[in-house]
Amino acid sequence: MFFVVKHSHDYSTCQAHNPESVAAMGDLVTRASDHGITVHGRYGNRLEHTNFYILEASSMEDIDALFDPVLEMGNWDITPVVKK
Repeated sequence: MFFVVKHSHDYSTCQAHNPESVAAMGDLVTRASDHGITVHGRYGNRLEHTNFYILEASSMEDIDALFDPVLEMGNWDITPVVKK
């Protein structure tokens, strides 16, 4: 099952210059395999404070477990999609 994840926040809550937050966000990619998740892509637009992830996972529960440590770092839209 594929998921498109959109993460956004505003300028006032941006964590780009907080080393702990940057590490936590970077850990998403390195920890994904621990949850059986494959990261097919990670894209960002710093000027809009928006990041996108293309993930493959067997369940929403796996996605939930991966993102649990960073849920409070902005808004997360997680959409299951099908490959066409």
